[in-house]
Amino acid sequence: MSRPFLELYDEYYPKLYAYVLLRVRHRQQAEDIVQQTFLKALDKLDSFKPRHGATFGSWLFQIAKNELVDRVRHDQKITFCDTEVLDQNSSQVSTIEQLLQAELLTEQKEQWQKVLCSLDKLDDDERELVTLKYLSDLPYQEIAKTMNKKPNTLAVMLKRTLEKVRLDLGL
Repeated sequence: MSRPFLELYDEYYPKLYAYVLLRVRHRQQAEDIVQQTFLKALDKLDSFKPRHGATFGSWLFQIAKNELVDRVRHDQKITFCDTEVLDQNSSQVSTIEQLLQAELLTEQKEQWQKVLCSLDKLDDDERELVTLKYLSDLPYQEIAKTMNKKPNTLAVMLKRTLEKVRLDLGL
């Protein structure tokens, strides 16, 4: 590994944070999970060996995914389909809005609620794909390594998933 760990941390923190935040919907939990991800990566850094084209980024996302699975087993999933929950978590919503920077999603809270509810209806693989592609801005090659699927399969899956979301939103 030729790049300093701090440089990799700076590069991947926002991407991992966006990925985790959309999954757990709680800022403090997301920060804790991302921090734990980097601690585990740092601890195992000497054992990281790129195999089958795996990258440091895909390895980090795999660690984060495993950490999420561990946390979700113990915590109840928070959804934004309930307006009361949405109002209580407005600071988290604005954080997500800043990360997405999409005009459609920032127009109003009701639009946010619809989009997040639609994402909640997706299965885990579909939600993970949308998150990795659009929030974490990863290329298909890296997502493929994280999700153990072929890039072409992911492209087709994303197209179908986005169509599901569009239909659900009535677009």
